[in-house]
Parts: sequence; structure tokens; C-alpha cells
Amino acid sequence: MKSFRGRRMELLSARPSGLAGSPGEIVVDSGLPALDCRILDISPAGATLALPDAGAVPETITLAVAGEFVMRRCRVVRRGRDRLVVAFEMPA
Repeated sequence: MKSFRGRRMELLSARPSGLAGSPGEIVVDSGLPALDCRILDISPAGATLALPDAGAVPETITLAVAGEFVMRRCRVVRRGRDRLVVAFEMPA
């Protein structure tokens, strides 16, 4: 039997079903139009996003995922030419 710690790690690393590969939108605070993206990977802590120009995205964004009613506030933790890794900010 696995320990509680082992089960907890499985829960933290599990992807919500059906979200990887989903389209999304990056909403920026400056009033600019939303940017389309694709969710490559997602966990309870953050996500990897694919988009044409990751350099144009500010450090703090809001992520909307197609089919969900929740918008997630995020901060960029890693940036590539066409890819972003974001961490979800937890409400205080």
C-alpha cells in the first residue's frame, strides 16, 4: 500500500482530464485584445502554453481555458520563442 505522501504527490501531479490540448486565451491587463494559445500541459500549480509570439506576453496574465468557467491569474516563470510556462497565483 502506498503512503499518504505518495498519494498526495499523485494528486498534485495529475492533469485535469481533457484540458491538455485545449484552446485558451491569454488576457492581459493593458486592454489589448486576448491572445489565442493552446494548453500543452496543465496541473493544479501551472501550465505550459503554446502561442506564436511568447515574447509579446507580459509577466502577469489571466488564462481562460475553453470549456471552463474559471479564469486563472498567472505569472510567467519561463519563456521561449513560442512557449510559456506559467504558475497559477493562489488567492490570498
